[in-house]
Amino acid sequence: NTHAHLDLTSIGPVPYTGNFLSWGALIMDHRRTKADDASASVAAGLALSREAGVGYIGDIAGSVQAALALATSSMPGTSYVECFGTGQQQAAGIQRLHEQLQALAEHVSPSWRLGAQPHAPYSAGLKVYTAAVDAARPVCTHLAELQEEIQYVRDAAGPLVDLLKSWGKWDDTIKPTGLHPINWLASQLKRSPWLLAHCNYVGDDHITILKRVSASVAYCPIASDYFGHRNHRYRDMIDAGVNVCLGTDSILCQPSSEPQPMSILAQMRYLYQRDKTRPETLLDMATLNGAVALGISPKKTTLAPGSPARFMVVPFDPYSPVDPLTQVMENHYPVSLLDLTHS
Repeated sequence: NTHAHLDLTSIGPVPYTGNFLSWGALIMDHRRTKADDASASVAAGLALSREAGVGYIGDIAGSVQAALALATSSMPGTSYVECFGTGQQQAAGIQRLHEQLQALAEHVSPSWRLGAQPHAPYSAGLKVYTAAVDAARPVCTHLAELQEEIQYVRDAAGPLVDLLKSWGKWDDTIKPTGLHPINWLASQLKRSPWLLAHCNYVGDDHITILKRVSASVAYCPIASDYFGHRNHRYRDMIDAGVNVCLGTDSILCQPSSEPQPMSILAQMRYLYQRDKTRPETLLDMATLNGAVALGISPKKTTLAPGSPARFMVVPFDPYSPVDPLTQVMENHYPVSLLDLTHS
């Protein structure tokens, strides 16, 4: 799972009202009032992830406590520490990022990496992005996620400006760039192998840039449709040679009827049923591509001799002429785990 927000697990699934800004305000309010619960929320998200067969995770950590909860767990992965700061507030945001990275540095281990995540182009300025790359950590961001984001970066206008003003985060040093967010960030994208969440609104030229800078794209299909984003170009990206992997985003975006809301298999089945994407392509997205995106050796997600890959078990009909992987995409059996460590 290359893109998760585990510290939101305690909220549970939330119906979407159609307004991203009010939804975002819900998140901000939760993190402000429930900061002490971050560790418990991450632990709950990790338990759901293990039950759903997730072996490695890329988590967006909204606090030091959230990052520590993953660092001290048995789940290998990367905590991307969120950082913010626009306009004149960028210096304070950079200082805060360095303080958080310093507080967490001693916990880095072979199974847990510490990364940085400038939140998005409307909440982090270019200096914050530059500082994240300069910190020589794995880097991640939300990019080209919203039409409003494109309007913000290009024109310094629109609903996101109003939102920043209401939060006291806007100042007159923030200027129009005339650029799409991917073009705006291109100078930093080429400096590090970024993991980019969503990329819902891209053109051919942007896909070319993503390929050229060796970026990975974390696509969260259920969450994308939850927010009303349509016609994601993940298959065009794959055809162009971009490394596209899968994530869940937060539990808020998952159907309340889903028995395993942190399941990557659920994301695979969703794409198979919606788009008839080849099962083999989906398997790559869920394993090898995800490993590359998280900086993990792809050998750890294969069945090669000596691999530490964990086995998840899903029923299929051995007498059916239909390929077993296709059967798994078409059925709705939940995952169970096969523990070979004591065999």
